Amino acid sequence: MSDTPSASETSGGASAPSDDLEQTNQWRTGGGLTTAIHVVFAGTAGILLFTLMGVTMVDVIGRYAFSAPIPGGNEIVQILMAAIIYGALPSVCRQEAHITVDLLDGITPAKAIPPRQFFVNLAAFLILGFICWSLWVKAADLAYTGDTFEYLKWPHAPVAYVLSALAGIGALVFLANLLRYLRGARQPHPGFI
Repeated sequence: MSDTPSASETSGGASAPSDDLEQTNQWRTGGGLTTAIHVVFAGTAGILLFTLMGVTMVDVIGRYAFSAPIPGGNEIVQILMAAIIYGALPSVCRQEAHITVDLLDGITPAKAIPPRQFFVNLAAFLILGFICWSLWVKAADLAYTGDTFEYLKWPHAPVAYVLSALAGIGALVFLANLLRYLRGARQPHPGFI
């Protein structure tokens, strides 16, 4: 791939990555589950993000150039934004790539990292499991009352059920992370992020 020697060649066998390209390709070593999660969920979130950009562009051009915005455009944007966030969640969870405060990372001993990550993943599993359950209950309530979007008249319940399912998948991914740490993993799976 490169004419320059890798870090492992120049440092006497250390296993540091040689360049950014090698780091970028590390996601392939994450195993079948990790690769499937990245391809399916991150890919879907990317497609939804592209769709959101298109809807926003057409809506803005229609609104200001032709005085004809997309009917229900605001509601479509709301649905897409929720779908992007929850759709990318399993991929972000697998990589443990959440926004974190790393004030103590520099002084944390290497032996303390796996137990810390285990408890972080346990807390995240419980919290996301609660969000999944809460969304499912809310979706059932929305289905019972027949709530719809104001302009589009689409029912709210299917959207809430999908978001609940994606939160549940995210919780299951955290559970898979927990099992990895119980089997002796020392760090999160590498990934796209």
